[in-house]
Amino acid sequence: MWPFTKTANTNPTLKQRVAEFWSWYAKNAERFYQTIENKRCSDLQPEVSEAVDRWLTGMAWVFGPGANKQGHSFTLSGEGILPKQFVAEYWLQQAPQLPSWTFYASRQPSDESRGFTLQLNQNEKFQPGEFWVCPYVDVQEEKIDIAVWHPSIHRLDQRIRFQALFLMLDELLGEHGTQNWIGEIKITEDQLKQSIPIFELPELIEETQKSHGWDKYPPTETYISYQVKEQETEWLRHDVIAGSSRYFRLIGDYMDAHGPCPHPLPGLGVDCIFVPVQTSHFPKGAEVDGRSKIEDEIMEALEGAASGVSIGGATGFKNCYMDFMIYDGDRSLKIVTEILKKHKVPKGTKIHFFTSDRAKEAISL
Repeated sequence: MWPFTKTANTNPTLKQRVAEFWSWYAKNAERFYQTIENKRCSDLQPEVSEAVDRWLTGMAWVFGPGANKQGHSFTLSGEGILPKQFVAEYWLQQAPQLPSWTFYASRQPSDESRGFTLQLNQNEKFQPGEFWVCPYVDVQEEKIDIAVWHPSIHRLDQRIRFQALFLMLDELLGEHGTQNWIGEIKITEDQLKQSIPIFELPELIEETQKSHGWDKYPPTETYISYQVKEQETEWLRHDVIAGSSRYFRLIGDYMDAHGPCPHPLPGLGVDCIFVPVQTSHFPKGAEVDGRSKIEDEIMEALEGAASGVSIGGATGFKNCYMDFMIYDGDRSLKIVTEILKKHKVPKGTKIHFFTSDRAKEAISL
């Protein structure tokens, strides 16, 4: 029996969903472990898929080897989609300690760089030795661009080509490795004279990283700085001059729509909010520092309560903006509200939702 039932009027928050998932997993972990030990992992697929679909809708999952090949692992993956990766990272942060289990929030590199086969359907199979790549190090972007050749390239349509290639890259580099290191990709119909087999990419990336001294962080911890041209029409956030974000696609979608945009994580109990505070509220010339002080306090409180994260902020002619992704509904909003009141933000300050599903629910302090 499931701990909660979805209704038209009830949508459990992400925090509730993750707590319910881990409660269920902990009760079944020993049985799962023994089933995998008995080489019957496929028997678990219907049960686990149903649980993930119910509590963590739209997320991918896989069992695998544990850390240092000890025990077993369970991976929840956002499949390279940034908002889903925030969900996976949060899920991992709440994971219990379970004997002989390792948990991951992204697909890990395969232990076997050559001896595996990917099968997309009954007819198409792919092996690492069949892919050849010509790498080019893009020093400015700190990535490696690749041109790729495969013997069946004339026969396969573009969708299948890229699906197979990205699955192969994820197997070799891991989900974050593909995102962090691979830049522009071209599939070529000519076998490349200067190419290397794709299974040599991990070694090339390691050597490149060491020689250039590049540091890479998970996608959820990487901020993008941006500047905005003066807008011809007025809408909320039209006055933004510059900002930074670790979920820039959300900012871009909001700007493109000149207002609320589609929800990136429908049905998962996540909300994306922002707070505009009049620029005049902060000392002149120290607006960014003033905004950061409030923002940091809210971030610390949300993370301390396992209720959300800061995703960035911006400065405008009229307002300074603080952006958050919240995981516990009204309880998260209460945390944000109390800290804003503590800092005596101007009367009329409101908490706004980025997304169109809650566009009319601005919360006045």
